[in-house]
Amino acid sequence: MRTLSLLMRGAIADNAQALHDANAVTILRQQIRDAAGALATARRELAVAMAYHAAEARALDAIGARIDTLSDGARRALADGREDLGSEAAVHIAALEDERSDRRAAAARFAAEIERLKRLVGQGGERLRDLDRGLQTARTTEALRRAGLEGRRVTALSAGALGEAERTLARLREAQAAEADAAEADAAEALAGLEAEAASGIEADLDAAGYGRPRTDPRAVLDRLRAQA
Repeated sequence: MRTLSLLMRGAIADNAQALHDANAVTILRQQIRDAAGALATARRELAVAMAYHAAEARALDAIGARIDTLSDGARRALADGREDLGSEAAVHIAALEDERSDRRAAAARFAAEIERLKRLVGQGGERLRDLDRGLQTARTTEALRRAGLEGRRVTALSAGALGEAERTLARLREAQAAEADAAEADAAEALAGLEAEAASGIEADLDAAGYGRPRTDPRAVLDRLRAQA
Protein backbone atom coordinates (compact mmCIF):
# COMPACT_ATOMS: atom_id res chain seq x y z
CA MET A 1 0.00 0.00 0.00
CA ARG A 2 2.82 2.40 0.81
CA THR A 3 4.42 1.75 -2.59
CA LEU A 4 1.08 2.34 -4.32
CA SER A 5 0.61 5.58 -2.37
CA LEU A 6 4.10 6.76 -3.33
CA LEU A 7 3.46 5.83 -6.95
CA MET A 8 0.19 7.76 -7.04
CA ARG A 9 1.70 10.82 -5.38
CA GLY A 10 4.67 10.68 -7.76
CA ALA A 11 2.38 10.45 -10.79
CA ILE A 12 0.30 13.40 -9.53
CA ALA A 13 3.45 15.45 -8.94
CA ASP A 14 4.81 14.58 -12.39
CA ASN A 15 1.53 15.48 -14.06
CA ALA A 16 1.35 18.75 -12.12
CA GLN A 17 4.93 19.60 -13.10
CA ALA A 18 4.25 18.70 -16.73
CA LEU A 19 1.13 20.89 -16.70
CA HIS A 20 3.11 23.72 -15.14
CA ASP A 21 5.92 23.39 -17.69
CA ALA A 22 3.49 23.23 -20.62
CA ASN A 23 1.80 26.46 -19.48
CA ALA A 24 4.81 28.17 -17.93
CA VAL A 25 4.44 31.38 -19.94
CA THR A 26 0.75 31.72 -19.05
CA ILE A 27 1.48 31.02 -15.39
CA LEU A 28 4.35 33.53 -15.38
CA ARG A 29 2.13 36.18 -16.96
CA GLN A 30 -0.50 35.70 -14.24
CA GLN A 31 2.12 35.72 -11.49
CA ILE A 32 3.45 39.02 -12.84
CA ARG A 33 -0.07 40.44 -12.85
CA ASP A 34 -0.50 39.35 -9.22
CA ALA A 35 2.86 40.85 -8.28
CA ALA A 36 2.00 44.09 -10.07
CA GLY A 37 -1.28 44.28 -8.16
CA ALA A 38 0.48 43.72 -4.84
CA LEU A 39 3.09 46.34 -5.74
CA ALA A 40 0.37 48.85 -6.65
CA THR A 41 -1.26 48.23 -3.25
CA ALA A 42 2.10 48.77 -1.53
CA ARG A 43 2.56 52.04 -3.39
CA ARG A 44 -0.87 53.26 -2.31
CA GLU A 45 -0.10 52.35 1.29
CA LEU A 46 3.24 54.14 1.03
CA ALA A 47 1.51 57.23 -0.33
CA VAL A 48 -0.96 57.15 2.59
CA ALA A 49 1.90 56.74 5.08
CA MET A 50 3.81 59.65 3.56
CA ALA A 51 0.70 61.82 3.69
CA TYR A 52 0.17 60.89 7.36
CA HIS A 53 3.82 61.64 8.11
CA ALA A 54 3.52 65.04 6.44
CA ALA A 55 0.39 65.75 8.52
CA GLU A 56 2.25 64.73 11.66
CA ALA A 57 5.10 67.09 10.78
CA ARG A 58 2.60 69.92 10.42
CA ALA A 59 1.10 69.00 13.80
CA LEU A 60 4.53 69.13 15.40
CA ASP A 61 5.09 72.55 13.87
CA ALA A 62 1.76 73.67 15.31
CA ILE A 63 2.71 72.36 18.77
CA GLY A 64 6.05 74.16 18.53
CA ALA A 65 4.29 77.37 17.54
CA ARG A 66 1.86 77.02 20.49
CA ILE A 67 4.77 76.41 22.89
CA ASP A 68 6.48 79.54 21.61
CA THR A 69 3.30 81.59 22.01
CA LEU A 70 2.66 80.29 25.56
CA SER A 71 6.29 80.84 26.53
CA ASP A 72 6.22 84.43 25.31
CA GLY A 73 2.98 85.13 27.18
CA ALA A 74 4.24 83.46 30.34
CA ARG A 75 7.42 85.54 30.33
CA ARG A 76 5.47 88.73 29.96
CA ALA A 77 3.03 87.68 32.72
CA LEU A 78 5.89 86.87 35.06
CA ALA A 79 7.50 90.19 34.21
CA ASP A 80 4.31 91.89 35.35
CA GLY A 81 4.24 89.84 38.54
CA ARG A 82 1.51 87.42 37.50
CA GLU A 83 2.90 84.25 39.01
CA ASP A 84 -0.46 82.52 38.76
CA LEU A 85 -0.63 82.97 35.00
CA GLY A 86 3.05 82.12 34.61
CA SER A 87 2.59 78.91 36.62
CA GLU A 88 -0.49 77.85 34.66
CA ALA A 89 1.27 78.54 31.35
CA ALA A 90 4.28 76.56 32.55
CA VAL A 91 2.04 73.53 33.20
CA HIS A 92 0.62 73.71 29.65
CA ILE A 93 4.04 74.28 28.16
CA ALA A 94 5.46 71.24 29.97
CA ALA A 95 2.57 69.06 28.72
CA LEU A 96 3.02 70.32 25.18
CA GLU A 97 6.76 69.72 25.28
CA ASP A 98 6.19 66.14 26.48
CA GLU A 99 3.64 65.62 23.72
CA ARG A 100 6.04 67.07 21.18
CA SER A 101 8.87 64.80 22.35
CA ASP A 102 6.66 61.70 22.14
CA ARG A 103 5.30 62.60 18.73
CA ARG A 104 8.77 63.46 17.45
CA ALA A 105 10.04 60.04 18.50
CA ALA A 106 7.05 58.34 16.88
CA ALA A 107 7.51 60.44 13.74
CA ALA A 108 11.19 59.49 13.57
CA ARG A 109 10.31 55.80 13.79
CA PHE A 110 7.57 56.31 11.22
CA ALA A 111 9.99 58.13 8.91
CA ALA A 112 12.41 55.21 9.15
CA GLU A 113 9.59 52.82 8.29
CA ILE A 114 8.62 54.98 5.33
CA GLU A 115 12.19 54.91 4.05
CA ARG A 116 12.20 51.13 4.38
CA LEU A 117 8.90 50.92 2.47
CA LYS A 118 10.33 53.19 -0.23
CA ARG A 119 13.31 50.88 -0.67
CA LEU A 120 11.05 47.82 -0.80
CA VAL A 121 8.72 49.43 -3.32
CA GLY A 122 11.67 50.56 -5.42
CA GLN A 123 13.19 47.09 -5.35
CA GLY A 124 9.80 45.59 -6.13
CA GLY A 125 9.41 47.90 -9.12
CA GLU A 126 12.84 46.94 -10.43
CA ARG A 127 12.14 43.25 -9.96
CA LEU A 128 8.79 43.65 -11.70
CA ARG A 129 10.50 45.33 -14.65
CA ASP A 130 13.00 42.46 -14.77
CA LEU A 131 10.10 40.01 -14.77
CA ASP A 132 8.41 41.92 -17.57
CA ARG A 133 11.58 41.79 -19.63
CA GLY A 134 11.96 38.11 -18.82
CA LEU A 135 8.36 37.50 -19.84
CA GLN A 136 8.90 39.18 -23.19
CA THR A 137 12.01 37.08 -23.74
CA ALA A 138 10.17 33.92 -22.70
CA ARG A 139 7.27 34.72 -25.02
CA THR A 140 9.64 35.34 -27.91
CA THR A 141 11.54 32.13 -27.15
CA GLU A 142 8.29 30.17 -26.90
CA ALA A 143 7.07 31.61 -30.20
CA LEU A 144 10.37 30.69 -31.86
CA ARG A 145 10.22 27.22 -30.33
CA ARG A 146 6.70 26.64 -31.61
CA ALA A 147 7.66 28.01 -35.01
CA GLY A 148 10.65 25.67 -35.06
CA LEU A 149 8.49 22.69 -34.15
CA GLU A 150 5.96 23.62 -36.82
CA GLY A 151 8.75 24.19 -39.31
CA ARG A 152 10.28 20.81 -38.55
CA ARG A 153 6.87 19.15 -38.84
CA VAL A 154 6.15 20.83 -42.16
CA THR A 155 9.66 20.04 -43.38
CA ALA A 156 9.21 16.40 -42.43
CA LEU A 157 5.86 16.27 -44.22
CA SER A 158 7.36 18.06 -47.20
CA ALA A 159 10.31 15.68 -47.26
CA GLY A 160 7.92 12.72 -47.25
CA ALA A 161 5.84 14.23 -50.05
CA LEU A 162 8.96 15.06 -52.05
CA GLY A 163 10.21 11.50 -51.60
CA GLU A 164 6.91 10.10 -52.85
CA ALA A 165 6.95 12.48 -55.81
CA GLU A 166 10.53 11.51 -56.65
CA ARG A 167 9.66 7.81 -56.54
CA THR A 168 6.62 8.39 -58.72
CA LEU A 169 8.76 10.29 -61.24
CA ALA A 170 11.33 7.50 -61.26
CA ARG A 171 8.61 4.90 -61.96
CA LEU A 172 7.17 7.11 -64.69
CA ARG A 173 10.58 7.49 -66.32
CA GLU A 174 11.17 3.74 -66.13
CA ALA A 175 7.80 3.06 -67.72
CA GLN A 176 8.43 5.63 -70.45
CA ALA A 177 11.90 4.19 -71.10
CA ALA A 178 10.48 0.68 -71.34
CA GLU A 179 7.79 1.86 -73.73
CA ALA A 180 10.39 3.69 -75.82
CA ASP A 181 12.61 0.57 -75.95
CA ALA A 182 9.65 -1.59 -76.94
CA ALA A 183 8.57 0.87 -79.63
CA GLU A 184 12.14 1.06 -80.98
CA ALA A 185 12.39 -2.73 -81.06
CA ASP A 186 9.05 -3.00 -82.87
CA ALA A 187 10.12 -0.36 -85.38
CA ALA A 188 13.43 -2.12 -85.99
CA GLU A 189 11.67 -5.44 -86.48
CA ALA A 190 9.17 -3.93 -88.86
CA LEU A 191 11.94 -2.21 -90.83
CA ALA A 192 13.90 -5.46 -91.07
CA GLY A 193 10.80 -7.23 -92.32
CA LEU A 194 10.21 -4.60 -94.94
CA GLU A 195 13.82 -4.76 -96.03
CA ALA A 196 13.66 -8.55 -96.25
CA GLU A 197 10.45 -8.46 -98.24
CA ALA A 198 11.92 -5.87 -100.58
CA ALA A 199 15.11 -7.90 -101.03
CA SER A 200 13.28 -11.16 -101.67
CA GLY A 201 11.01 -9.49 -104.20
CA ILE A 202 13.81 -7.98 -106.33
CA GLU A 203 15.83 -11.21 -106.20
CA ALA A 204 12.86 -13.14 -107.53
CA ASP A 205 12.37 -10.64 -110.31
CA LEU A 206 16.08 -10.80 -111.27
CA ASP A 207 16.06 -14.60 -111.24
CA ALA A 208 13.00 -14.68 -113.45
CA ALA A 209 14.66 -12.33 -115.92
CA GLY A 210 17.87 -14.38 -115.94
CA TYR A 211 19.90 -11.82 -113.98
CA GLY A 212 19.84 -13.48 -110.62
CA ARG A 213 22.61 -15.16 -108.66
CA PRO A 214 24.46 -17.71 -110.82
CA ARG A 215 23.39 -21.30 -110.13
CA THR A 216 25.61 -24.39 -110.41
CA ASP A 217 24.60 -26.59 -113.38
CA PRO A 218 24.39 -30.30 -112.47
CA ARG A 219 25.51 -31.23 -115.94
CA ALA A 220 28.67 -29.22 -115.60
CA VAL A 221 29.40 -31.01 -112.33
CA LEU A 222 28.86 -34.40 -114.06
CA ASP A 223 31.21 -33.47 -116.90
CA ARG A 224 33.86 -32.42 -114.34
CA LEU A 225 33.62 -35.66 -112.51
CA ARG A 226 33.93 -37.68 -115.74
CA ALA A 227 37.00 -35.75 -116.73
CA GLN A 228 38.60 -36.51 -113.34
CA ALA A 229 37.81 -40.26 -113.53
